[in-house]
Amino acid sequence: MAAVEPSAELRPGQVAVPVLWTVRTRTPATGDYSDAVLARLLPGGRGRSLKTFGHDPDGVHWLLTRGGTTLHYDPAYARYSHQLVVRNDGNRLRGLPRFEGDPATWHPPLVPGVMYALDTHSPHHGVPDPRMDPPPVVLKLCIAVDRDEPLTPVQAWPLLARYLAAKLPASLDEAARS
Repeated sequence: MAAVEPSAELRPGQVAVPVLWTVRTRTPATGDYSDAVLARLLPGGRGRSLKTFGHDPDGVHWLLTRGGTTLHYDPAYARYSHQLVVRNDGNRLRGLPRFEGDPATWHPPLVPGVMYALDTHSPHHGVPDPRMDPPPVVLKLCIAVDRDEPLTPVQAWPLLARYLAAKLPASLDEAARS
């Protein structure tokens, strides 16, 4: 994760709006994604945290954040992250603040069931979404798969959907082993 200053200029190949597409799916996740379960997968406290775990042979994994993320880009990872929202207390994604625009132009709220593609090599920032009335500390859990080339929703869905009934690890230690 490489930090980005809000005044930074886009580098060649980066895009102003890092969310490339969103699709609303109809199949809900069926696991226990309660505060108590997710708290076991994050370090103590209320500060920002990002954890990935449960990677399968195709690279499908869980992505859990608390408190959003700083403005950053991820040059060390595959460029495109395709994610299916399982729980979101009120987080949204944006690029550099000067490209934010009017709220009417933002991507739809990232409610459970929304699948999206994110250009992780472009600046992006997980911030509270006022349209969702977020609590002070926002948790967001997604099923994710990363690729060097963008997938279409039709290509991403069968990969992400396989985790819809998957059980989360019981602890941070178990998550670290996966």
